[in-house]
Amino acid sequence: MLSGISRCPRCERGAVHEGPAGYICDRCSAGYPILGGVPWLFRDPQGAAAEWRARLALLLADLRADARACQAGIADAPGALTRQRLELLAGALDDHAQRLASLLEPLGVDADPSAREALQALRTRLPGSQGLTNYYANIHRDWCWGEAENEATLGLLVAVADGDLAGARIAVLGSGAGRLAYDLYSSFAPALVVAMDLNPLLLAVAREMYAGRRLELYELPIAPRSIADHAVLRRLHAPAAADRRLVLVAGDALQAPFAPGAFDVVVTPWFIDIVEAPFPALAARVNALLKTGGRWLNLGSVAFASAQRAQQFSLEETLQLAEEAGFDPPRTREEPLPYMRSPASRHARVESTVAWSARKRAEVPAPAAHEPPVWLADVTQPVPLPAELRSHALASRIHAFLMSLVDGHRSVADIARVLVEQKLMRPEDATPAVRAFLARMYEDLGRRTNF
Repeated sequence: MLSGISRCPRCERGAVHEGPAGYICDRCSAGYPILGGVPWLFRDPQGAAAEWRARLALLLADLRADARACQAGIADAPGALTRQRLELLAGALDDHAQRLASLLEPLGVDADPSAREALQALRTRLPGSQGLTNYYANIHRDWCWGEAENEATLGLLVAVADGDLAGARIAVLGSGAGRLAYDLYSSFAPALVVAMDLNPLLLAVAREMYAGRRLELYELPIAPRSIADHAVLRRLHAPAAADRRLVLVAGDALQAPFAPGAFDVVVTPWFIDIVEAPFPALAARVNALLKTGGRWLNLGSVAFASAQRAQQFSLEETLQLAEEAGFDPPRTREEPLPYMRSPASRHARVESTVAWSARKRAEVPAPAAHEPPVWLADVTQPVPLPAELRSHALASRIHAFLMSLVDGHRSVADIARVLVEQKLMRPEDATPAVRAFLARMYEDLGRRTNF
């Protein structure tokens, strides 16, 4: 179903066609695998898979360590209710890890626990806001208890749609666990709906739902209502299986693997203000995906969280920038929508949600593709050493040296004395600096990391 609309994300000129072992570009011969039934149309699909595989390994190790900690705490629990909660969590977290490993088996998970420290040190290049579990709660909203929210979301989008969606070719960028794409497919008889995301966990869940299969995963609310709500095994399912008109793609919206003008409608749900790219560049990329007269349907809170003040756009600025990106003035509508109202959680809110429809008026220049440095593209080339990296390397060596002094026997004063002897710090600075450093390290150990 991607024939005629796909484009190679690597050379950005050739068409991508399905073959016996995956997809291949007819111009540069770049190959793109199919993992778990989903085509991986990233610019560097092997690199993306390796990064997600690393994150998954860390997540599974973290869940199993958490399960062991709960089990160990049972003996010292202050009462029967605490023991009950810890027993529930110990079993659920371990089972949860097994279920996630099975669901994401196509990634080729390396379960070797000895790799944990190396993976933690190296981290990954994926956006920090896009970990495997960032939007995990949405899975249960989409496919278990969230019918009222799903209906309200679809209703607001349709209210501004500015025309029928029947027979349209639709792309949903940042489709998450896939419910909105499914609802568009099942409600309006479009010719095609492509649901694209970069998170393999969300895509794997959507794959099972679209195939009409049932899936059981744990909901782990951050504010559970009762002991039993700390880990609830949910049964997820779609109303009915989808057909070939609903297609899943693993890819990056900033390097979308589609030909110019491939779609009649592009939908960006809760997406434009979290993607790690300036909004004007994203708007230009959406423009490129649409045919002239096509519609951009956006939905979300429009709450830009950029660290740069200049890019924390208001709604008025966002609408003006959309016009400057070749769109007619957007039709907007704002309504309060229920958001993440899990029956197992005390956390729930009403989100003031903005929807717009903007028709493409004209083509605009596409933003320049981000090319990696030559030493990343060719791994045999020397890595440059600018002053900033040299400073960072020195700080890392000091960090590693200080941590090597923590051996279970030395005190803070002992460690500080070594730093003074090595002429790394002055005597009056060493003890308070070591105390503050170790305090931060122990605080970090208690923080839950997102993988």
